Amino acid sequence: MAALNYASYTRNAAEPLKRIAHSRRYEQLLRLIAAPLPGDRVLDYGCGDGHLFLHLVGNVPSDRLVGYDPNAELLAQADPAVVTGSSLTTDINRLKAERRRSFSLIYCVEVCEHLTDKALDELFENITELAAPFARIIIGVPIETGPSGFLKAIYRTAHGHRQAASFTKAVRALFGLPIPRNETDLEWYGDHTGFDHVRLREKLRDRGLLVKRSVCLPFPLFGQALNNEIYFTCSKRVPGRL
Repeated sequence: MAALNYASYTRNAAEPLKRIAHSRRYEQLLRLIAAPLPGDRVLDYGCGDGHLFLHLVGNVPSDRLVGYDPNAELLAQADPAVVTGSSLTTDINRLKAERRRSFSLIYCVEVCEHLTDKALDELFENITELAAPFARIIIGVPIETGPSGFLKAIYRTAHGHRQAASFTKAVRALFGLPIPRNETDLEWYGDHTGFDHVRLREKLRDRGLLVKRSVCLPFPLFGQALNNEIYFTCSKRVPGRL
């Protein structure tokens, strides 16, 4: 994906369905899930080209915005309005050393579904270390099981079996059955097929993150059945509390 312009792959994609799904994400994220409060220090973990910050510039002081992504090519695609004032980095170790327990609002969107268990453990460790004691942590991932996962798999199958989709996998997704996944890079899955947000929620709990609220988008009232994404609003678990 690094060789492809991130915007053309997501919010400016040629396919209408893909373009619509991505173009509304940030607006709804800020309006329905979590918008920065006065005084928040904001981290976008896995920020890509930093597009989320374009929705915050003018409302949040730029020196309170930090974006981290390990892919320098994606960060290089950031809009100048994002780069000016805010901080974008690929250096997670330096970020943890300088900003430990600093961020009161952390977004992590379109990241976890690509990570192996080992990489997820590292991500949760990093986020927990960077989060302030009472931080809001927003984890957003696609819904790839149930009716939504089935329809996605059928669509991908009809369009050249993209993302390793097949009719058999579509049926398995419908019933929430495990689907083997192949790594396309080190600790990285390129495809969404086989991702299970229910299992991710369990891992959040096991790694000390308390899910306080979940919302499905783009149509919150429809729940998980006919939505594209689910967002978990989390906090760090307080020792001694369930």
